[in-house]
Amino acid sequence: MGRGGNAGVRRRGSIINQLLVAFSVFAVLIAVAAGVGYLTVVHENQTTKQLTSRYQTFQSAQDDLGVGFGSAQAWMLDYALSRDPKYLSLLRQSQAKFARGLATFQRGTPANLRGLVADVVRVGAKWSALVPQLMAASQGTQHARALIAEEYAVGGAFFAADGGLQDLLSKQIAALSASNKQALQTGLAWAGGALAVAVLLVLAGSLSTLRTVTRPLRDLTVTVRRLTTGDHVARATVAGSAEVREVAQAVNAQANEADQFRAREAESNRLRAMARAAGIRIREPLTADGVIQEAGTILDQNVDADLIYLHLIIEGQVTPPVGHEDSWVLADAFTSALSGKSIGLLRGLLRDQASEVIQDVQGPGGERLPPWLRDPMRQAGIVSLIVTPFGVSDELLGFIAVHRLQQARPWTQAEIDAVESIAADLGRGLNHARLYEAENRLVEHLKALDLAKSDFFATISHELRAPLSSIEGYIELLSEEEAGPVTPEQRQMLQTVDRSASRLRNLTDDVFTLAKLESGAYATVTRPVNMAEVIAGAIDAVRPSVSAAKLVLSATVPPDGLVVEGDTSQLDRVLINLLSNSVKYTPEGGHIEVCAEAENGSAVVRVTDTGIGIPNTDQKKLFDRFFRASNAQDAAIPGTGLGLAIVRTIVVNHGGDISVTSKETEGTTVTVRLPLAAQVAKVKGSFAGLPR
Repeated sequence: MGRGGNAGVRRRGSIINQLLVAFSVFAVLIAVAAGVGYLTVVHENQTTKQLTSRYQTFQSAQDDLGVGFGSAQAWMLDYALSRDPKYLSLLRQSQAKFARGLATFQRGTPANLRGLVADVVRVGAKWSALVPQLMAASQGTQHARALIAEEYAVGGAFFAADGGLQDLLSKQIAALSASNKQALQTGLAWAGGALAVAVLLVLAGSLSTLRTVTRPLRDLTVTVRRLTTGDHVARATVAGSAEVREVAQAVNAQANEADQFRAREAESNRLRAMARAAGIRIREPLTADGVIQEAGTILDQNVDADLIYLHLIIEGQVTPPVGHEDSWVLADAFTSALSGKSIGLLRGLLRDQASEVIQDVQGPGGERLPPWLRDPMRQAGIVSLIVTPFGVSDELLGFIAVHRLQQARPWTQAEIDAVESIAADLGRGLNHARLYEAENRLVEHLKALDLAKSDFFATISHELRAPLSSIEGYIELLSEEEAGPVTPEQRQMLQTVDRSASRLRNLTDDVFTLAKLESGAYATVTRPVNMAEVIAGAIDAVRPSVSAAKLVLSATVPPDGLVVEGDTSQLDRVLINLLSNSVKYTPEGGHIEVCAEAENGSAVVRVTDTGIGIPNTDQKKLFDRFFRASNAQDAAIPGTGLGLAIVRTIVVNHGGDISVTSKETEGTTVTVRLPLAAQVAKVKGSFAGLPR
């Protein structure tokens, strides 16, 4: 069922009203049927009773009249023949009975019987007139016999009229009974018809009610089942009784609300996903301009607004919107200097991580804005706005202003959250970018200082070499007595000067070497180098000093050697420096061991001695330039403090690393790790296909 399923459907009233109407009609028809039947029966009974009573009374009177007339005739004749007085008394009784019957006839005679009754009354009156004559006539006379004959004739006429009346009365009673029966059957038939109509109406109403309830309910059940199985476009047909229509409308309203909720949830999810992706994109640029440009692009692409402005606050001054300087609708009204109240409001919103949201700038909500800003906004047609500050901690860096120009589009919480999320990421990204830029500037400055320092050291070292060479030359001339004999005291002084010159020469060479290594000016020629050969050469170089110090030096090197990519002279300097340190700091009778092996793709060289060791507090500064361990200084062991700095620089330049483990008075182990030549080739090959 689609959304338009209720078009053209006949609306029905409430099912309760339908049932009330149906049962009311049924009750009325039942009442009518019962009333008609009851009234018919009552009326028929009353009519029957009335007619029956009347005709029975009339018939009883007729019987009295006939019996009275017959008895009176018999008594009169007996008296006329016998003149017995007892017959006279009986005659008078019969005459009285006849008179009563005659009076009854005359009072209650129906219209259709009046003619016959009049005949009976006339014959009865004639007979009554003969009675005195018969009673007065002498017995056996011709007159008496004539009167008797006339009396017989009158009696016959009376009985004939009475018989006709009797027949007619019987016929009318039978007709009346038939008519009453017909009327009773008709009334009962009408009552039955009304009852049948009532039953049919109830049945029809019940069937109609069931149809108006069951079919819409069946359709409603199907719709609900479709909705529960995920068919969100299903809608119920609004049909049937008012109750069913109300339920269908409620189901449709619920489905519409569910659609709206899903749409809002989908939009909210989209905005949250957009905000997460925006946070990543905003933090990717490493420059402040890049962060701001990326944030503006994200806002323009993802926030449903008519005007989106991104303002920066620099030293209390508000900049025009970035990227919209020429199309800013508030350019004429806005000033770069915000009031302290406005700045305080923005800082409060930043502290609370909230936004200023006005849904009706043109209405009462706009009164919250200062007049200098409210009036231009209303003139520009701005309907609603969101103002969200961004920054780091309490440092206000700027704010985002989002405007809509159309009515009936209030900001949703999801949209507000999205703008606030973008603003938060913008504040962090902008702060990181500015810190990164400041760090880069500092690094460049430090690099410049370091380069100047290296240049200074190289220059000083170079400038010191010339006078130092002259000093060494004159020491040599004086020692060889080219300028005359040298006394033992003078020779001792020359030896002291020579040692100092040698120390100065070593210091100058170390400073010069380190400066060249750090500046990249030191020429490095890499080629496959067998570390076993480097170790053997270094051992040969320090062997005289080892013998002079009465130390034991041993070496353990793999028979097939360890080949690395490197500069032979620099690696040789590393081994000589490490061995020289061991000789210098190991007391007489000590032991020095050099061990080389392959380990996890690296050539590992360990130089271990049983010397004076290094205090724990000094070990973290060993590779700093000009640093010397405290126990070495206490023992007045000469040194420049640059040897390990030079060693580390060479090792790092060869892609390796160096570490020291030492315990004071027990000895020191220096470990150098350099990638094997195969590993170097593999690493170089992995970068061969990358774009340059």
